[in-house]
Amino acid sequence: MIFRFLLVNLFALSLMAKPYRGGELRTIESYQYGRFEVRMQSAPGSGVISSFFLYHDFWAEGHTSNIYWNEVDLEWLGRYDDKVHTNLIIQNGWDLPGLTDLLFDPSEDFHTYAIEWTSEYIAFFVDEQLIRWVDNFYADSMYHEQKLMMNIWPSTSVDWAGSFSASSLPTHAYYDWVKYYLWVDGTGNAGTDNNFILFWEDNFDSWDTNRWQKATHTFDGNNADFIHDNVVFLSGYMILCLTTPSTTGYNGDPLSSENEEFPQEFRMENAYPNPFNGEVLIPISLDKPQPLLIEIYNSKGEYINTLKNGMVHAGKTMIKWNGVTDNGQNVPSGVYFVRSTNADKIMNQKILLLK
Repeated sequence: MIFRFLLVNLFALSLMAKPYRGGELRTIESYQYGRFEVRMQSAPGSGVISSFFLYHDFWAEGHTSNIYWNEVDLEWLGRYDDKVHTNLIIQNGWDLPGLTDLLFDPSEDFHTYAIEWTSEYIAFFVDEQLIRWVDNFYADSMYHEQKLMMNIWPSTSVDWAGSFSASSLPTHAYYDWVKYYLWVDGTGNAGTDNNFILFWEDNFDSWDTNRWQKATHTFDGNNADFIHDNVVFLSGYMILCLTTPSTTGYNGDPLSSENEEFPQEFRMENAYPNPFNGEVLIPISLDKPQPLLIEIYNSKGEYINTLKNGMVHAGKTMIKWNGVTDNGQNVPSGVYFVRSTNADKIMNQKILLLK
């Protein structure tokens, strides 16, 4: 009798399970207002959604009515190679979608995206450029605390996301880092009108279980179940995987030659923000541990500062410069050059300091 009961329940669970497996990472803490930034590479594939968004988890609070709904979305629809989708969803499920053209394919390289959420407006940014500003009653209605979330899933809405095919699996979205800035109107040093100040950042060197939790749920319109195995921390990246049930997890080495999403040699990527007025970040990617010299020079070729001189581990490293000389003196506005040198090559990149 017990055996028959178990078989019936296993059969019922198999009927409830969805045909694909996705992943979602969400903060444990909820936030009210701030600037939320990510450097990421979206997932390709028609019907595939990868995201960076805020959500008031009213279901977890025991509410079943959508009168408590608040959500702010940055979403990448894999059907497009030159667009990003933004949306606001407020009480009773009212939404305000928008589709913005990009000058690049977001699934081919890493770019920086941001959401600014205040009591006065909600704004969206791509590589520090404003792409959408909302200051109507949708922004006024966005006051519930929200969790920061990232997920990947196949949509059942063909009109919106395009037709999905399992032949595109596995597919992945790669997240380099996430930052959260407090909204401190009039006293910050980042974001719009310098009204934000950095509170924390996560470079995804490992899973910080005090900040993040992996989801195990699904929702209407999502043709996948979220599972822990499809949220992977590897080589300084958080990787969200969309797979079949038999190929879960991330089954490639980001540093192998078979994976073109990750650099196979020493590479200095685009500094950001650029122009900058406080601090600039220079992403360095290495295929193996090696000594590296990173220096700053002005437009006249005069030495300014050394940012790194020594061994650097394989994978991703973020180099920072705060606009000072090697003896701590602030430099004036102008053009500067980052010079990266290893045993095989010298690379230079122009950056612009504006004060």
